[in-house]
Amino acid sequence: MADRLAISDLVHAYAQGVDRRDAEGVARLFTEDGTFIAYATPGDTQPTSRSRGRGQITKAIAMARHYRLTTHTIGNHLATVEGDGATAETRCVAYHVLGDEGDETLLVWHIRYLDTYERRPDGWRIHERVLRVDLVSDQPLRAG
Repeated sequence: MADRLAISDLVHAYAQGVDRRDAEGVARLFTEDGTFIAYATPGDTQPTSRSRGRGQITKAIAMARHYRLTTHTIGNHLATVEGDGATAETRCVAYHVLGDEGDETLLVWHIRYLDTYERRPDGWRIHERVLRVDLVSDQPLRAG
C-alpha cells in the first residue's frame, strides 16, 4: 500500500510540476535514463516526440511554456507493484490556455499515461512515460 501511495504521489508531482513550469523538477521524477514518449494527436501511430534522459526530458517538458497557463487534473490511476518495479495507467484532463488576454482559447486534452516505474534508493521514479492524447477539444475562453 505504501508503494502505491508513493507512486500516486509521483504522478501528482509530475502534474503539479508541469503546471508550475518546473521542467527540471519534473525531469528529476524520472530515472536518469528515463524515457518520455508523446503521441499528441489522437490515433497517432508514430510518436510526436521521444525524449531519453533527464536533459532531453527537461527540454520536452519546457515546451509547456508556450501555453499561458496549464492545469492537469489527475483522474483514474491504478498501479501494479511487483518488487522494485511497477506499471500504471493514469487518466488526466489537461487544460491549456492559448492566445492573448481577451482572445484566449481553451485547449483540452484527455490524456492516458502508460508508465513503468523503478524503485531507487531515493524513492520511486518514472522509468518510461508514454503520453497518449485520446481526445482534444478547443473553444474560445470567455470571462465572467
